[in-house]
Amino acid sequence: MSTNTEIELHEIVDSFREVKQLFFQLMSDMSCRFGVTGIQLMTLKALRDRPEIGLGELADHMRLGSSTVSGVIDRLVKAELVIRERPANNRRILVLKLSERGSQVLHDADTAYRKHLSGLKELDPEELQVMLQAHRKIIKKLEEVRDENHHE
Repeated sequence: MSTNTEIELHEIVDSFREVKQLFFQLMSDMSCRFGVTGIQLMTLKALRDRPEIGLGELADHMRLGSSTVSGVIDRLVKAELVIRERPANNRRILVLKLSERGSQVLHDADTAYRKHLSGLKELDPEELQVMLQAHRKIIKKLEEVRDENHHE
């Protein structure tokens, strides 16, 4: 027997799945328009936000395996969107940074993405704050459940 609360919780989870799928489709469409994959676009964003980061740090930040990120970086370097560089102050390490072309692709994709999301600005700011607070609480509760299950 399901209560109304249980039904609503299932509807919320389903709505999260739908929103995630729609954002993923939008991100995929946007990235394809600019000649990169969704993961490559995410990598470009991470490099913009963390210039001159190492591969291991980048993999940790993106919560992906080093071999996965290494392959993505190889393709981005080949496409001349990312540069591997040895800093003058530490010749033992390699850092990654956006090339000028990579910065332009990211800028153009971000502009297009924001344009597609502009309709969301019509949502009531107070409702958005309530939704954001609720999402944070849900995330916290789910993380607690996950952590409890990992310790069993």
